[in-house]
Amino acid sequence: MAGTKGNSGRKKGVPNKRTQSVIDQLAALDCDPIEGMATIAKLSMEAKDYATALNAFKDLAQYVAPKRKSIEVNTHVTFEERLQGMSEDELDDELRGYSIDPAKL
Repeated sequence: MAGTKGNSGRKKGVPNKRTQSVIDQLAALDCDPIEGMATIAKLSMEAKDYATALNAFKDLAQYVAPKRKSIEVNTHVTFEERLQGMSEDELDDELRGYSIDPAKL
């Protein structure tokens, strides 16, 4: 249909019917899952049940801190980059044993 693209569906930020139904059921039962996880985490720490506490805290952390994406670190340094900034003595030590092909100069 012409002119309807982007106008259909639910508005941004409004939960879908299924999600809203779960939220309503939890409210009717006076059940707060975040509070429950926090209680389990605290009680587990007091009981020195660190495995359960870790899992509860790990689940809670996603609500207060974003998950970090892994990044790739490239530590490859070229020969020229390694030599840059070296003193004369450091260059002598580093280059000792290398032979220079005079044809390439």
